[in-house]
Amino acid sequence: MNDELFLKPGHYLGVAFQEGPVFFRITGREIVSYEPYEVGVINADTASDWFVPKDSRDNIILEPEMQRFILHTFVGVAPEAAEVYLNFPPRVARFNLYGTREVGGKVKWIDGVTSPFGDPSERAELISFKDLYPEFSVYNPTSDTIYGMLDFEIAKYSYRVVVKSSLIDKLIEGQKKCKFYTFLEPYQIPDWLYKLVGRDNLEYNKEKWNELMGKGV
Repeated sequence: MNDELFLKPGHYLGVAFQEGPVFFRITGREIVSYEPYEVGVINADTASDWFVPKDSRDNIILEPEMQRFILHTFVGVAPEAAEVYLNFPPRVARFNLYGTREVGGKVKWIDGVTSPFGDPSERAELISFKDLYPEFSVYNPTSDTIYGMLDFEIAKYSYRVVVKSSLIDKLIEGQKKCKFYTFLEPYQIPDWLYKLVGRDNLEYNKEKWNELMGKGV
């Protein structure tokens, strides 16, 4: 995978929440490698149970261990036929909002063709926070048994929240380069991040963003 898809220290990241976009300045980066994640045997025309990927120590792979980190992940899939469905956040989390996809239905997230194992696509991108991480189900649409596997290419970022209104204006207006990230569905900001950003800053960000979008930009 091309590491250039990840952000570098000094880059800016904007993440859309229901309460408004939040902007981060990346201050540090660590590339994290994981062994292939084995989903296991999936019978013909069958889906795996929903699962939150965990490591050998029962840590959630796509959840930062501390609030001061953000995870930026690209997901590869094997075999090519395997279809991945996404809940974000997971249904077991307390932020139970909008993320459910019907397995085997019309709305899948990715498959092994669009995001191959070992060479994940930009389409298979996730941003996750402490208390806010995804769960998956893998569906086998074929008439044969398959062995499903996922490949997680992860960067762990340290960051500072951007609260200066003049800088936020430049980021939203495109005067300063910023990567914007939105999920399949809007979701609520985690409580700890809400407190860190502050209601006034969130309201300002949302008003500025809506003002710009109303101009067709």
